[in-house]
Amino acid sequence: MTARQQVTSALFVDLGEGREIRHGARAGQIRWTQPEARFECLICRTAETPVVRPGEPIPAVVGRFIAYIRTTHQAVCTAATSEGVRAA
Repeated sequence: MTARQQVTSALFVDLGEGREIRHGARAGQIRWTQPEARFECLICRTAETPVVRPGEPIPAVVGRFIAYIRTTHQAVCTAATSEGVRAA
């Protein structure tokens, strides 16, 4: 028999919409707009979003946000388990 598993948290990452730059020195490059990331704990019902600085690379934002969730949410969540925080 397998052990019962339960989803305790969810991490959503939307990289935004990419648009090609058509003129100037950066012509042909893709510019990503409106990136979003959100973490929701289904146990304590909290939702957190990362702080995004204009022009900051999306992988850096998401990486920093995931590291923040892994290190701090378990400390503030009254019912978090290590498995739920590790899954983020």
